[in-house]
Amino acid sequence: MKVALIHNAKFPVAGYGGTERLVWWLARGLHERGAQVVLACHPESNCPYAKIVPFNEAQNLALECDVLHFFNTPESTPSRPHLVTIGGNGKVGEKYSINTVFVSQNHAYRHGASAFVHNGVDPDDYIFESQKSGYLTFLAKASWSVKNVKGAIKVARATGKDLHIMGGNRPFLSRAKGIFWEGMVDGRLKAQWLAKSSGLLFPVLWHEPFGIAVVEALVSGTPVLCTPFGSLQELVNSEVGKICLSYAEMREAVSHLGSYSPERCRDWALSKFHYLQMTDKYLSYYERVLRGETLNRILPQVTAPTGQLLDFY
Repeated sequence: MKVALIHNAKFPVAGYGGTERLVWWLARGLHERGAQVVLACHPESNCPYAKIVPFNEAQNLALECDVLHFFNTPESTPSRPHLVTIGGNGKVGEKYSINTVFVSQNHAYRHGASAFVHNGVDPDDYIFESQKSGYLTFLAKASWSVKNVKGAIKVARATGKDLHIMGGNRPFLSRAKGIFWEGMVDGRLKAQWLAKSSGLLFPVLWHEPFGIAVVEALVSGTPVLCTPFGSLQELVNSEVGKICLSYAEMREAVSHLGSYSPERCRDWALSKFHYLQMTDKYLSYYERVLRGETLNRILPQVTAPTGQLLDFY
């Protein structure tokens, strides 16, 4: 099978690059499963798992591949077998391609769809550590109010724990007692912070489409305390963290972080969110579109608001 992965970005990934990392891991997985991979992207890219072709909206539609896999909805519908992965939340009434794949069951449900593939990570990009250092971590775009860095700070201060924040920069707060803004760290440094952390705080206030930071923490052997919104009940169970219904519950859960097994956290993540599992699910969808099937019964569209949620106190 010859598959085109179409995403207008530069590879290898520089910086955080959530979607870019997933495309990269999928390219690797498809290569390892014996597929030929074409990566339509920034022309200065390189990838050992794929042939690079420059991203061009019109030309990408005509790529001579068995399946075209887009990571943004194309401007026009291709005539050949294709699917589209959407990783974010849209606006109420926004419609998508009939062959759109979402990144969690909840994400699909909220769009009136059924097709979804959980994101998968490459464990080789992370560090597993069974001995923790006592601090807490926050990993998200801290500038987005729905990611709720203020809530994470609130919990950390109430429990007397140091909090290392990755994904934002507040120089004037960099020396605030117990709060350490590490900036937009990535790669090995991010892996080191996650591996030594006693717990990831993920108190989001919106319906999270997936939450790759949660899986990154779990692969590192780090339990997760999070809110119940969006996909998070698919990612976290009682053996690897806690779904918290209030700040009080999250504060209480911090005192029990030592009871979670780092090995169990990693095993859970690798059993559910490995890049090869992601690859195999996509391969099954490729086979369906090659048979002429559509992946959803009706056109997916956003059915409810996904903005800031206020039912977390």
